[in-house]
Amino acid sequence: MELYWHRRNLRPAPNPALSAALSAANENESGVVPLFVLDDAILSRADGLGVAFMLGSLRTLRHWYRDRGSDLAIQRGDPTEVVSRVARRLDADRVVWNSDHSRLARGRDRAVQRALTRAGVAYTSVSSDQPTEVESTSKSVWEPETRLANPNALGIETGAVPRLSELSEHGYDSAPLTVNTESASKRLRALSNGTTYRRCDEGGSTKRDDQSLSWA
Repeated sequence: MELYWHRRNLRPAPNPALSAALSAANENESGVVPLFVLDDAILSRADGLGVAFMLGSLRTLRHWYRDRGSDLAIQRGDPTEVVSRVARRLDADRVVWNSDHSRLARGRDRAVQRALTRAGVAYTSVSSDQPTEVESTSKSVWEPETRLANPNALGIETGAVPRLSELSEHGYDSAPLTVNTESASKRLRALSNGTTYRRCDEGGSTKRDDQSLSWA
C-alpha cells in the first residue's frame, strides 16, 4: 500500500508525487490512499481568505476521489504523528509527497521522516518538476480509479472538510472586501506576492516563491 500525503498541491493533476504513487501501486498491484492533514501550526498563522480557498480546494479534491470510488482522508493534528500513525495503520510500504522548499515545510518534513524511520516505513519526496503520466492519452497508463483505495474500507478516519469558523477560536479575517478600496488593494498585493503565506514560514525568504504556500 502507498500512502500519498497531500500538502500544498491540492490537485490530482499535474501532481508528480501522486502520479509516482499510482505508478508504483500499478507495478506492485497494490493501492494508494490519499491523506491531508489540517496542521494547526499552519492554520494558526494563515490568512482567512487563503484558508477559505484551501477548504474549497479540499472539497473539490474530495469529490474527485469519491467519483473514482475512493475518498480523501482528512485528519487534524501534528503531521509528524498523524502521517506515521496512518502509515502504520495501513501497514503502508511507503509514504509519498511532493517536495516543498519553504523553511517550515523542510523542518516538518524532517520530523515526519524521523517518525517514519522509527516506524520502519519508507518515504519518498518527489520533486515538483518531475514529469507526470497523468496527462498521457493512453488510458492504460492513467487509470487512477483502478489503484485508488478507499480509506473507509481500510479503517482509516476520513473526517469532514471543516467550516472556516471551526478552524480558529478567534476567527479569521475573511470579510468581503470592496473593489477599488485601499484595503482590497493591500489584500490583493499580499496574496499576489506571497506575503500572506510566508507568515507561516518563520524566517523564510522574502522573495516571491510559488513554493511558499504549504498547508500541511
